[in-house]
Amino acid sequence: MLNGARSEDLNSAEENVRQAESSFQTAKSDFERIKELFSTNSVSKKQYEDSESRVIITQAQYNSAKQNLQKLHRFARPEDISAAKARVDQAKAQMNLTKKQIVDSYIVAPVPGTVTYKPVEEGELIGTGATIARISRLEKVELMIYVNETELGKVKLGSHADVVIDTYPDKNYSATVIYVSPVAEFTPRNVQTKDERTKLVFGVKLEVENTNGELKSGMPADAYLK
Repeated sequence: MLNGARSEDLNSAEENVRQAESSFQTAKSDFERIKELFSTNSVSKKQYEDSESRVIITQAQYNSAKQNLQKLHRFARPEDISAAKARVDQAKAQMNLTKKQIVDSYIVAPVPGTVTYKPVEEGELIGTGATIARISRLEKVELMIYVNETELGKVKLGSHADVVIDTYPDKNYSATVIYVSPVAEFTPRNVQTKDERTKLVFGVKLEVENTNGELKSGMPADAYLK
């Protein structure tokens, strides 16, 4: 075309490039997911090969669309080129925003653990900042015990203890003192006599080994300080 490529031809070619790029990026993302699943034998070899083929095909289509657009640009009018570049930039910005929104729509646990509280259900509408789940790391759990004032001097940070629960009364769980309260709890009003002062107790927090996951939140337990 002696007078340059038509604006509508450029628009069509640009749209083809955008669609081809989107298909290529989707195929690559799907393939990375399939590859990871294939490494754990969670998908078949055929699924893996089909996904790999889609990447090759969509990449070829993307390259072809870009080449076609480049050919049209060589014959395009200057004003059409400027308008086309502006549209491409706008489309890329919109695509990046959409990608970010898609990424932000996925919820990823910040730490490995076990979901111990889930106040909402799938499909339920929640507000910004609302709690959707509580994740607990149960390989080590905490136990709060209370020690009399007269025994407090025997308790030190790092001290060891054995913990026993009703479910497994013949089994001891290793624990370590990680916190000793500096303030008495359950203090009677108007403590006057020496006998009453012995009723003061102090909170002591233990970290208990729970590698096999037998200890559950809320279980009553007894601790024997060493």
